[in-house]
Amino acid sequence: MANNELDEILAEIRRKAQENETAQKAAEAEALPVDVVEEPVPRPASGREESADDIFGDILRAVSLSEAKKEETPLPEEQSEQHAVPEPPKPEEEPLRITLTPDEPAEPQEAPAPEKPSIPESPESMFTIVEDAPEGKTEVLDRDGAPDDVLVAKEESVVLPDGKAFDTAAFGLITGGRQEEEPEESEEKTVAVSSVPAEEVPAEDEPAEDEPAEDEPKKNGKKILAIVLACFIIIAALVGVYFGFFHNKEQEEPTETKPAVTEAATVAPVTEKTGGILNPLTGEPGYNEAAVGKRPVAVVVENEYSTSAIRPQWGIEEADIVMEAETEFSTRMLFFWADYTALPDEIGPTRSARPPFIRFSQLFDSVFIHAGLSHSKGNYVGADSVFENENIDHINLLSLEENGTYFGRDKSRTSTIEHTGYLNGANAAQLIEKQGFRTDADANRFTQFEFNEKAAATGNQDAKTVRFTWSDRCPKNAKFTYIDSEGIYRTSDFDAGGREADLQFETILLLLDETEYIVKENYKGSQSETYCDYHLAGGKALLATEGKAQEITWDVENNKLVLKDEKGETVKLNPGKIYIGYGSSNHGGSYAAEGANTDSAASDSDDNN
Repeated sequence: MANNELDEILAEIRRKAQENETAQKAAEAEALPVDVVEEPVPRPASGREESADDIFGDILRAVSLSEAKKEETPLPEEQSEQHAVPEPPKPEEEPLRITLTPDEPAEPQEAPAPEKPSIPESPESMFTIVEDAPEGKTEVLDRDGAPDDVLVAKEESVVLPDGKAFDTAAFGLITGGRQEEEPEESEEKTVAVSSVPAEEVPAEDEPAEDEPAEDEPKKNGKKILAIVLACFIIIAALVGVYFGFFHNKEQEEPTETKPAVTEAATVAPVTEKTGGILNPLTGEPGYNEAAVGKRPVAVVVENEYSTSAIRPQWGIEEADIVMEAETEFSTRMLFFWADYTALPDEIGPTRSARPPFIRFSQLFDSVFIHAGLSHSKGNYVGADSVFENENIDHINLLSLEENGTYFGRDKSRTSTIEHTGYLNGANAAQLIEKQGFRTDADANRFTQFEFNEKAAATGNQDAKTVRFTWSDRCPKNAKFTYIDSEGIYRTSDFDAGGREADLQFETILLLLDETEYIVKENYKGSQSETYCDYHLAGGKALLATEGKAQEITWDVENNKLVLKDEKGETVKLNPGKIYIGYGSSNHGGSYAAEGANTDSAASDSDDNN
């Protein structure tokens, strides 16, 4: 609004104020609705043009006294209905105000005061009018001439001289006068208001206390109300823009937050540079995307050297890893699959659990599947105690019906019952999920080998033939031959009765561990049984691949199998299926590669299969 327009408005207000002053003196006998000091005090000369704050204060005082005058003259019914609006509910906390009490309060009115006309809200509901000024007191908001009084409150409102509080929360300045949706945590805001003592209010700005002529209220009231609302809207908009700008500026200050670092709970997929997903156990591409991060499965399968009917074992060609270790009569195996949803239809012959096999399977966080188990007795700690004490997720196939859904009997080779059991791999996923086991692999317990992108020899020792002896007490020995044209190792150890196993391993890994033999007395009546127990203590190992061999070390660190070379660096494997021989370092176990024999007896021994 231009200064000349404001000057015209101010001149009009002062002219009306002088007319009202004359009428006011004619009605001195009548009591005032609010106490207003009549003695004028001229405005201090500042030598400057009136600012918007000056004009705003003049307007407020003019409106307050004009409204006090009109309280004595009820508006006509039609006009009252036109301007009246419902009074909003009073806030629970009184609005912030500066109260000036005149020296000589007016006598209270005996007659009831006529109904006050209500000031309508602006179209945008920018202000809330709260009529809660105490009787006999005048509440003034004035920014003119006096130093600011800084007041602090949780809810603030601007209180006009007629006892009405304007709530300006609509444009983000003050929140007083409304009781809607308080934030859970609110900071106290500081609102600066200027208080002017009653004697400093200029006389020329005070409207007459007496009521105007009958033809004046409607005309003057509308004009003044329009001026007040226009000024409020302009000032409110400016204040809103100001506070909104700086408030938003503060909120937009970027706050540096560091994301919480947490260890991955599941195994991340390993991919080639081409983007293909790798099998976490073999490093081969083309792995099932749905199986990424899932637990492997380990199935106990027998390899009784004296029984040819069990060979070749069902499913041995498809296994990702074949681990073979000594048991009480010969050897027993674990077949590992990374994807438990892609098992062959028949896996077996399945046999009972032993503690070394259980614990080795947990280096890969596997679900352990077996048919029967050994029991603790005397000094021997059996599989039953390991399952219970070490919280192993396992499935005993002997606890299921032998109808072929999950577990069945294949008597096509032999009728001897212990050599006929098999797992129906096609339904293994359903069986595992029915148990309610955790199916996501735990990265803290899952051994993930490191693989070369392309096959490469890992050592300088020739390894065209690789031999392995589990112990000096085990009747079985192993032999693997490298096929140059195929780049793989083959063995006849699992062939029998004219049946040949189409086995091929890219990697041969032979581990030697500390073992002990524990005798369980009265195993079956008066008989005893001797078990081979492994300590998972780590030790020496032989790694053969691409026709070359390298002696390395192995250990268990943080529940994972770790392979390191002579420099202490992690050994990388070539992609492909892995055979792991697990023998005894303190009871005659040995490994040998042609041209790099570590035990002369091993190189000269024949395969006992």
